[in-house]
Amino acid sequence: MKNALLPGLGGPMGRHANPRGIWFNPLPWAFLLATVVFLVLFVRHVPCVQTTPHQDIDMYLRVCYSDIQTTFLGQGFGRSESPLGTDKMLFAPLIAAAIMVTRKASVVLFDAPISRSASVANEVDASVTFFAITALGLFVCFLIWVACMAWIGRRRPGRTSWDALLVAASPVVLAVGLVNWTLVPIAFTALGLVQVARGRLLEAGIVLGLAACAGTMPIGVVLAVVVAVALRAGWRKALLFIVPAVVTFFAVHLPLLMRNFDLVYRYYHGEINTETGYGSLWYVLQLMFGLKLRATGSIMFVVLLFALGVFIAYLFVTGKRPRVGSMVAVVILATVVLGAAYTPQTALWVLFAVVLARPFKPEIIAVSITGLFYYVAIWGWLGGWLTTTQNGPYMLYWLAIILHVLVELWLLTETVADIVRPARDAVRSPAISDPIWEGSDDGVAVAPTPSRALPEDDPSLAGYERPTPAAP
Repeated sequence: MKNALLPGLGGPMGRHANPRGIWFNPLPWAFLLATVVFLVLFVRHVPCVQTTPHQDIDMYLRVCYSDIQTTFLGQGFGRSESPLGTDKMLFAPLIAAAIMVTRKASVVLFDAPISRSASVANEVDASVTFFAITALGLFVCFLIWVACMAWIGRRRPGRTSWDALLVAASPVVLAVGLVNWTLVPIAFTALGLVQVARGRLLEAGIVLGLAACAGTMPIGVVLAVVVAVALRAGWRKALLFIVPAVVTFFAVHLPLLMRNFDLVYRYYHGEINTETGYGSLWYVLQLMFGLKLRATGSIMFVVLLFALGVFIAYLFVTGKRPRVGSMVAVVILATVVLGAAYTPQTALWVLFAVVLARPFKPEIIAVSITGLFYYVAIWGWLGGWLTTTQNGPYMLYWLAIILHVLVELWLLTETVADIVRPARDAVRSPAISDPIWEGSDDGVAVAPTPSRALPEDDPSLAGYERPTPAAP
């Protein structure tokens, strides 16, 4: 009986066992976990949903702030104002389109009182419906991300990946999943990487081009993928990916460019040329030492391009063949570390990077803890409880920034080391050297995984009768 509890209370699996069926399929369990997590997330945000015009809600104190209803009311979407804006683009094109579709669905399906003559009470009523439908759409995006991780995570040939559960049960999603629409570009990006994994580079370019129209981070992902594909398969394959990505991006933007070129230019110019903002490395240096940078976003954008250019040149000169996931993670993490600001929902992109590059327990725990710590600290800072003017423990906010920056630097360093020395990359295996690439022959010596064969003298088989071969 000494082996009856091995492994995991179930005993050793027999050599004729067939690990198939629902118990060995990660997707049902990942979807179940994701549903529970998102349901708790939605319920957690209910106390912060405004239902009457004069309702006073302290979202910072309740730690359930969301841009969704706030933006709907603040930008006049209940009065049929355009999410694209008139003097300034408010959202990326695909997010603006999603807002318009959601608003139309609110009217058609639930008769939401949206009109140019809507009263304040009507706007609030419409915003509640808008928030609920948006939450449902973001839940679908979350499920798409989870499903994609089952395909592009660590796995054996012919199997789906249990890494999907790392996303489905993530405390980071539970904290920031409904802060804004970040799950939309993440879902499109994950779908695009699945197409890369299936060898459909043209389709991958189209999907990632759409992702780039929903947020700026996927633009960096497109760069990472094209570099990884060029290093692995040559520039012809890379062109098969990058051309449809660029065409899709400009095709979506073309109507906006024809309508008002300056509007689009100012939007992307503003995304780059930002001043030092909450949560960034430069913000905490400013708080601690009075170090003020002018045009932080522009300077760091140039530094980012230079650093990535040097690194990519090194990869081509040395002939390295990085995993697609590792290359994507390097671009995301470098962008986050050097960024002029760090919003709470940026933790979703950090989680996206870590499950692709280093989906291991220490990394996942570190990202989860620092993401949650910063999520709580930023609301305390904005609410006035962690600031010097309120005599609160303001250093907790400083500590939250320092910790998340250190974790991101550590992840970036480890990921770069995995690319430079691929033999140390624990995600690689002899069967699948890169989960996001259709080829398995990587030309890299990878330590073979231990065999599941049961030798005759295996002590764990004591007390069991071995199966005898059938008579001929």
